[in-house]
Amino acid sequence: MRFPRLPLDDELEIRNLFARYGHLADAGDPGFIDLFTEDATWTRENSPPASMGGSGLPPETIGRAQLGELMTEVMRKKFRQRMHHQFTDFYVEPGASADDALGHARALITDWRDGPGKFSMFGKYTVRFARTSDGWRIRSASVYVLPDGQ
Repeated sequence: MRFPRLPLDDELEIRNLFARYGHLADAGDPGFIDLFTEDATWTRENSPPASMGGSGLPPETIGRAQLGELMTEVMRKKFRQRMHHQFTDFYVEPGASADDALGHARALITDWRDGPGKFSMFGKYTVRFARTSDGWRIRSASVYVLPDGQ
């Protein structure tokens, strides 16, 4: 069975872009926002509240400026750069046009704030990429926490 695929250069650029997502987010690096389009969205589909082990993040963040504020408040201040994403099973497929692509990944998030790392969350990421004048960028990212409790 053959699956639809992107030109190799596009796929490599997208894979590199997405790999940086985890590294920059975990570091609370301000360069995180450069991975996104100006109007990007970041959605937590079913994230439980902090009282039930969730991140306590809002359901949706819209725009690069808000993503930057979220990185400062959450990754630097709340999580103190001690939460880490490990992405796996990433694949990308063509979207509706040559400037659109859709990626899928699984993510294990570990929490190192209280010493040795412990499992914090497992989620399914869906990421829409857009080709811009600066190369591929993330147009939207959503995470669905597994299991969903239903």
